[in-house]
Amino acid sequence: MKPKRIEYIDVAKFLAMILVVFAHGTKESNFVAFAFAFHLPVFFILNGMTLRIENQKFGDFLTTKLRRYIIPMFGLGILCVLADLFVKWFLNNPIPDHFLLIGIANVINQIRLFAIWFLPALFFTDIILFGFHHLAKGKLAIMGVLSLLLLGVGILFNQFHNVPLVWNFDAALFGTVFTYLGFAFRHQKLSGLYNFLTKVRLRALIIGVALMTATYFISQYSYGLSHRHLEMFHRVYIPYYITLPNAIIGSLGFILICRGITNPILAKPVEMNLALLAFHQILAFPIFRVKICPEWWASVSKLPANDLKYTLFTSALTLFSVALIAVIYLAIKYSPLSAIVNQPLAGFYRRKVSGKEFPQA
Repeated sequence: MKPKRIEYIDVAKFLAMILVVFAHGTKESNFVAFAFAFHLPVFFILNGMTLRIENQKFGDFLTTKLRRYIIPMFGLGILCVLADLFVKWFLNNPIPDHFLLIGIANVINQIRLFAIWFLPALFFTDIILFGFHHLAKGKLAIMGVLSLLLLGVGILFNQFHNVPLVWNFDAALFGTVFTYLGFAFRHQKLSGLYNFLTKVRLRALIIGVALMTATYFISQYSYGLSHRHLEMFHRVYIPYYITLPNAIIGSLGFILICRGITNPILAKPVEMNLALLAFHQILAFPIFRVKICPEWWASVSKLPANDLKYTLFTSALTLFSVALIAVIYLAIKYSPLSAIVNQPLAGFYRRKVSGKEFPQA
C-alpha cells in the first residue's frame, strides 16, 4: 500500500526547490550564503522524514530506491545531455566533437553532473541508513552514533583528499547524518518532540521563523569570516563546527515554516521537482537570458545581487523556469518515460500494454 503523502513535507520540498532555482540564478551574495546554508541539507532531512525502513526486506528496499533515484538519474541525465545539445544549437554555440558520447559517459559516471548530481547521494544515504538500522537492530541512538562516525570519515576525507567520488558518494558521507536526523525526528520514540513542534501550525511557524532568523545571522557571521559558505556541490563544508549545525537549524526552521503555511496549492507542484531540478540551469536559464530577455539581462547582469533590478530579473527567471519546465514535466509524465520523473505510467499506455484498449474479436 502506497503511504499517504504529508502535505507540509511536499510544500517544503517544492519551496526548497524554488529556493534552489532562485539561488542558482543569482550571484554570490549574503543571500546566497544564507540560502546555501540549508537548501540542500533540507532535502536530505525531508528524505529521512519519509524514509520507511522498519519491516522492509533489503531487496524490496533496494528496488524502490533504484526506481526513485537511479532511474531518474540516468533518464534525466540523458535528457539533460540532449537539452544541452539543443541549447548549444539554438544559441549558435560550438558543439564539441563526440558531444553525445562524452555526455552519456558522464551520465554513467555521474560526478557532479548537472543539478541532478545529488540523486545518487540520496540513494546512498538511504542504503547506508538501512544498513545502520540493521546493525543497530533498530535502536535509534546506535544509528545516530554510526551516522556521526560516518560524518567523521566524511570530514577527514574532505580535509585530506577533497575530490568528488563516482555517483557523488562523498556527499553521502555528509548527507547520511542529515537523513538520519529526519528519520529520527519522525520516529515514534521522539513523537513527543515531533508533536510539540508540528501539531499546532502557529507554534510551528513562530519557532520556524526564530530558527531561520538564527540561521541567517550565523550564516552571515560565517560568510563574513572567509566569504565562503556551505556548498555541497563544490565540497565546501568548513568551518564544520558552524556550517553543519547551522544547516540543521536552518533546515528545521524551514520545515516548520512550511508546516505553518501548508496548503494543497503549494503541495501539488512537488510532482515536478525532478524535472525542475534537471532542466532549470541547462535549459531555462540560457533560453531566458539569451533569447527571451537578452536586453534586460544585459542591463542587469553587471549589477550587484542585492540591487532591486537584479532581484526582479532573477525572480522573473525563476518564474519562467517553473512555467517552462511545468510543460516539459507534463510531456514526460504523459509519455512512456514517466518513470524518470517518479510518476506511474499513464492509464492509456497501461491499457494498450494489457490489450484492453484493443480487445480481440
